[in-house]
Amino acid sequence: MQVFTSSIVIKIVSNSMARKILIYLILIFTLNSSYSQLPDGFPVITDKDLPGAKFSAPRIFNGTSLFGYIDGGAELYLEYGFSQAAVTEIEFMGGNYKTEIYRMNGPEEAFGIFSVSKYRCAGILPVSYITCQNKYQLQICRGSYYISIINRTGTRNDSIASIKIGEVIAGKTGDESMDFSLWIPGVSITELKQHSILAKGRLGIVNGAPDLEDFFSDTRNYTALIVNGKSKHMAVRFESDESLEKFLGSKKWRIDSPPAGVRLKKTGDFLLNIEMDN
Repeated sequence: MQVFTSSIVIKIVSNSMARKILIYLILIFTLNSSYSQLPDGFPVITDKDLPGAKFSAPRIFNGTSLFGYIDGGAELYLEYGFSQAAVTEIEFMGGNYKTEIYRMNGPEEAFGIFSVSKYRCAGILPVSYITCQNKYQLQICRGSYYISIINRTGTRNDSIASIKIGEVIAGKTGDESMDFSLWIPGVSITELKQHSILAKGRLGIVNGAPDLEDFFSDTRNYTALIVNGKSKHMAVRFESDESLEKFLGSKKWRIDSPPAGVRLKKTGDFLLNIEMDN
């Protein structure tokens, strides 16, 4: 009887071990299969980057498939120029973190989506070129990537863990960034990074500068960098001189004789600086 009992125990243990091995192999295959959908250079992180961390299989979204993840917000990303996204749940340092990595079509597009998505920034961190952190979220803009790391409890430990995760991801995105230097002469680069929004269409305006929705309602194919301060200061880049002149005509404005309270200056090819008193 004792021998029979022992053989049953061994069989049960063996079956349990086999299941664990099978689950492990399936997880490895799923992770590799998911990551293979991402382009070369996409900032993938693993337990080699974060020792002790556990990762869910990433969810990958391309183009309009983003509607399957953020049905109510995908149009905003597509307006800016969205390429791919990877969403992963990470268990790390005793907490749970949802990490969203969005690859946009370029640095301007990445800054644009960051600028209209950042929320109640309590701190600006040195983990990347442009950051915003509050108790429950760390947001990063670096190169062509917008990164969001969300936690559930808002503790100090969550903030530290989020920074560690963010540092790893930001370190894999490359250094190419948006060039702010030519947009609005006289306004510091730091202020433009921290206090401006970049819009490429109606949804960007609605989310970042809703008071200007009517102002841009008849304008198409533009990029606007808008700074909110004592006055409304913005630079609007058009596709051509023709589209710039059409914009001026819709406002009944002339660069050499703007209306009261408005200052206009053409500062580059198809780039118009506008300052309006609030």
